[in-house]
Amino acid sequence: MQQQSQEHPLQERELSFLQDLTEKLATREIDLPPFPDIYARIIKTLHDPDVSLQDVSRIVVAAPDLCVRILLLANSALLNRSGVKVTDLSVAVSRLGLSAVNSATVTLATKDVFKAPKGSSLAYLLNKTRVESVRVAAYSYLLSIRAGLASEKHNAMLAGLLHNIGTYYILSRATDFPDLVSNEIINNWGPGIGQALVENWGFPENISMAIEKQNEIEQPGSEEGIGLREILICAILLSQASNNDADASTDYDQIPACQLLDINSENISLIIEDYKEEVISFISALK
Repeated sequence: MQQQSQEHPLQERELSFLQDLTEKLATREIDLPPFPDIYARIIKTLHDPDVSLQDVSRIVVAAPDLCVRILLLANSALLNRSGVKVTDLSVAVSRLGLSAVNSATVTLATKDVFKAPKGSSLAYLLNKTRVESVRVAAYSYLLSIRAGLASEKHNAMLAGLLHNIGTYYILSRATDFPDLVSNEIINNWGPGIGQALVENWGFPENISMAIEKQNEIEQPGSEEGIGLREILICAILLSQASNNDADASTDYDQIPACQLLDINSENISLIIEDYKEEVISFISALK
């Protein structure tokens, strides 16, 4: 009887957590955290149609961590195909362009928004989730180029960075019972919460839609052909395979998005190997 009385409060807290999350998601009344002020101001500047690269260079100086990330990004193998090192912030911003600076800002902002006590199991899970988001962003960027959609490469990168933002939300609100955060809960609710967050933060609709539908891997592609959803699905699969997290039963040959992007069980390892250096350098710059 004593064991039951100990378990009952935990079950009640779990049930309360699940009910609250379900109701908020259904009504879209999620407690959506804002971007930290400095990053919000930088993103607002980046979205100004009249902004210059000089303006961006001046405002990012107010966020030292962002300056470091911008320089690391500008020198990463993914975004620095010439191999010429950059040490000047203005040159780095010019090399990257506004979209890549936006992605770096988003990465740091989400890291600032969702935190857990150091040393806790949630801190480990949040960091693991963060690294995964950066890895998926790198694959999304590379796949958009591979698919002949270079004009979408920065949106693809952003979709990758934000694809598991719903997971951040769930983890950051599960401090009382981290064991509750199962893959089933994350897979079922993460994309919907992620879409709500991304919409609330004002990112493009095609990014929020790709995030919402990222787990619908058996659904056929859109009539328009390859879009952000297909790129994101394949980037997630590549990330899982490269990190030995792939489901052994995954049949890449039968996944519509993989068919559209010419990814199959025979060439997936080769694609991962081809992208290895660029993905590692991108993770190192942004994690």
